[in-house]
Amino acid sequence: MNTTKVAAAMLVLMVTVGGCALGSSSSRQARLWIAPELADCVGVGPQKCMLVKESVDAEWEFFYDGIKGFTYTEGVSYILDVEIFEVTDPPADASSLEYRLVRIVESTPGAG
Repeated sequence: MNTTKVAAAMLVLMVTVGGCALGSSSSRQARLWIAPELADCVGVGPQKCMLVKESVDAEWEFFYDGIKGFTYTEGVSYILDVEIFEVTDPPADASSLEYRLVRIVESTPGAG
């Protein structure tokens, strides 16, 4: 095999293994309501958390994770569609769920 073919094979292997390293075994979609203010919460230490709920009538809950592809702006309420992946073998101090933005359904300055 020439070096170009070896390099291409190695690249394909690295991408394949890298994709598996995410460890996402299954997923589901959800709609999240995000409050316009952050709240004091305690994870590994004191921090600020987003307040999130999965339905209009639900109670606000602390959200300790991030959402890949989403940048929160304080003072803006959001409705998001996200995909939630189960992470296989997460680090001891990390969540077993990974959230990824599918789309911003609505963003409203100052609404709660």
